[in-house]
Amino acid sequence: MSDNQKAAAARHPIRVVAERTGLSPHVLRAWERRYGVVAPTRSDGGQRFYTDDDIHRLSLLVKASQVGRSVGSVALLPTSELARLVAQDADQGQARPSQSSDHRAMALKAVRDMAPDRLQSLLRRALLSLGTPVFLDQVLSPLLVDIGSEWHAGRIGIVHEHAASAAVQQLLGWLIRELDVLTDAPSVLLATPSGQRHSQGAMIAAAAAAHDGWHAVWLGADLPATQIATAAREHGVDVVGLSVTTTDDLDGLRSELLELRVTLAPNTPLYVGGLGAGVLERLDGIGEARDLAHWRSILRTHAPASHTAAA
Repeated sequence: MSDNQKAAAARHPIRVVAERTGLSPHVLRAWERRYGVVAPTRSDGGQRFYTDDDIHRLSLLVKASQVGRSVGSVALLPTSELARLVAQDADQGQARPSQSSDHRAMALKAVRDMAPDRLQSLLRRALLSLGTPVFLDQVLSPLLVDIGSEWHAGRIGIVHEHAASAAVQQLLGWLIRELDVLTDAPSVLLATPSGQRHSQGAMIAAAAAAHDGWHAVWLGADLPATQIATAAREHGVDVVGLSVTTTDDLDGLRSELLELRVTLAPNTPLYVGGLGAGVLERLDGIGEARDLAHWRSILRTHAPASHTAAA
């Protein structure tokens, strides 16, 4: 197909491609940039448009990734060869979890087996299969609760929890980096305050924000209020979000949060989420993010009127 013919045939915007393939626009752009899986045409305004052949090829790549093949290993195959490989995988009946609960169960088994490489592979497969929002809401967030329950019940040890945490953090770090946002997008800072060493909740919130088109400034865990406030000023962020998982020292936690509220610019919204946030009484000038859906709603509330998702 000539360039002119391809341009004429390219009639599907990225949101339609995402709906038909199950890929999020951000993962799709990452695949294009890293692997050159397809080459969409662009309108005069820079919007991507895809052909039916592009959608077919992307659908095949999704199916290949769902049975455990890395995208990089099959990205350069001709579409006909890729289709043959996918059909061969289907004929051989390779296991492919299709529901969030299936992905979550397989991931928890990898945690119990202390197999962090397998855990990360399963989580990446779930991410590509389900898309970022469903993956974060229905697989990763409840999986972390499952891991905590398993540890408290004595069914896994601290070494299992640490290995799983490292795998999850590595995956979330990759996801946050891979999610493209517009250069003029609003920004949100995520961290955990002093005494809060579990960072996965804040990283999940950062990934959810990045997927919704925000620049996510991830600082890390167990940070003093003064340093969080300094970073917020230096980055000029629009919103600050903190994750709280333990409330052993409620007085110290309240003191840190109130100090941060006083030190932050008065017009910078501050929200606290996580398993421990619900036991804090309402503090002046500090909102609560009840869950990921509520967090997304908060970000939409504070987004500038001009902010739209990347095309």
